[in-house]
Amino acid sequence: MSENREQVFENEEFQVLLRKYEDMKGGARPIFFDVEEFEQIIDYYLDDFQYDEARNAANLGKRQHPTSVEIKYKFVHIHIEQGRPKKALALLEEIPVWEENNPERLFLKGTALCLTGKLKESEAQFDRGLELSGEETFEALINISIAFENVRHFEQALKYLIQAYRQQPENLSVLYDLGYFYDRLHKFDESLKYYHQYLDLDPYSDNVWFNMGIVYHKLEQFEEAVDAYEFSIALNPDYASAYFNKASVWVNAGNFDKAIASYREFLDVEPESTQAYCYMGDCYEQMNKLDNALDSFRKVIELDNSDPEGWFGAGLIYHRKGEQQEAITYILKAIEFDNKNLDYWINLGYANEDAGLVDEAIKCYTYVTRTDARDMDGWSALTGLLMKEGDYEKSLGALREAFVYHSGDAGIKLKMAVCHLKQGEKKLAVKFLEEALKANSDLESEFAYFFPEDAREPEIERIIKQYKK
Repeated sequence: MSENREQVFENEEFQVLLRKYEDMKGGARPIFFDVEEFEQIIDYYLDDFQYDEARNAANLGKRQHPTSVEIKYKFVHIHIEQGRPKKALALLEEIPVWEENNPERLFLKGTALCLTGKLKESEAQFDRGLELSGEETFEALINISIAFENVRHFEQALKYLIQAYRQQPENLSVLYDLGYFYDRLHKFDESLKYYHQYLDLDPYSDNVWFNMGIVYHKLEQFEEAVDAYEFSIALNPDYASAYFNKASVWVNAGNFDKAIASYREFLDVEPESTQAYCYMGDCYEQMNKLDNALDSFRKVIELDNSDPEGWFGAGLIYHRKGEQQEAITYILKAIEFDNKNLDYWINLGYANEDAGLVDEAIKCYTYVTRTDARDMDGWSALTGLLMKEGDYEKSLGALREAFVYHSGDAGIKLKMAVCHLKQGEKKLAVKFLEEALKANSDLESEFAYFFPEDAREPEIERIIKQYKK
């Protein structure tokens, strides 16, 4: 709400008007209101997001003032606010021709066109409206920038917000939005420039320090990001997101001890956060502190027995600890709560494979490839296990399916070379081996697992030497 409108809505005269209107709605005798009074009442409800009440007031205004263009504009406002731009545009066509140069009509039409994706036409309406508005355009420029922000077109939003900034370079709301818009456009230096200008005027904004932390983090300036979050926390010790984001910075900086400490600070504010415990578990795993990691994931399960990430995280730790039956049990529990997560299925396959349950592992890997044929990990695991088991015919069948979606993958070509060679199809083996090693000569070590150097035919050895580094 703008300051002018806030003053209007909070003054005693308007409060008396609003009480009269609401008393009438409650069953009192009909009261006549002039057009300007209806406009104020409708604007009050619009600013309070009470769209049904705004529409009721507009309908009553239309009954008392059937020819009022001002009331019709309010209906257009309501359509726009409720996401019905086509109805707004249709209603604008009913506005009399002598209103075509009214800035309000042009701004409303520009906003409706913006919502329908017609950005060039929208800008033309806005620019014409600004041209006809004289020098009092600051509020209009802000509203135009908001219209483009709402449809995620930040370049256009900036075009108008910069004009507002030139008129009021110390307006905090403008500086905040400039910082935010430039961030969204990945123009981080510009974003920081306007956030710094904001803090020069008001250094006590925890939100601006927080936003600067986000920008510094994206720039991988980790120390500056942490400093910004700590300023935010100093101003607002209950700012949970600042603690959480600070932890994320330490994770990306590879300092897992400090990340864990920050997650614990976050948990002091949000003690029931399962996400924080999951991330702490990941940190402990990175530090190879598997028992601590397991404790963190078990805490997730304790807080929310239906959170699949807790079960899955614990399952991964059991897998790393070599306790495969426990790993299988926990990952199956995760799948019980989220059976569409292919990461769960492939890791269940890994645990089954390491437990020696080959058929179960193959079922898991096959499920992954059938669900998403573009999942390269699924194909790698499936064909790798089949080859390890010596079933080169089935592996070749799976590799041919994978090749449809991953025809440029050197690893698939290397495996196809191995399978063809194992089946005595030397010509095809040579073709795929050359293509694989040409793309990635390091694959020679994988080939050597199936065909050690002393077991290779001369032609195969010649190809390998040709591409060997």
